[in-house]
Amino acid sequence: MMEFLIIVCSATLQDEIDALFERLEITNYTHVPEATGSGKGGGTRLNDEIWPGENSMYMIAGSPTQVSRIKEWVKEYRQRPLREGLKLFSLPLNEVI
Repeated sequence: MMEFLIIVCSATLQDEIDALFERLEITNYTHVPEATGSGKGGGTRLNDEIWPGENSMYMIAGSPTQVSRIKEWVKEYRQRPLREGLKLFSLPLNEVI
């Protein structure tokens, strides 16, 4: 069964995410390069003078192997002492039309 992943991260992580997808041979995904918002742990990023910075959002429908490896990478990244904001949301993929 496939899963649908949403990754929301600091825009500064784009190169690391791109490298991860290349290693895992993930070629089907959607990237929203300028996502703004607010979240627990990541603070507010609205890309304005008051709340500078922006996030990126990636949406992936992945195979069980790809999803497992992405989750492992996210868990390892979040253990680093110096890191940017990164959150992963996992949902069951019931249908693609």
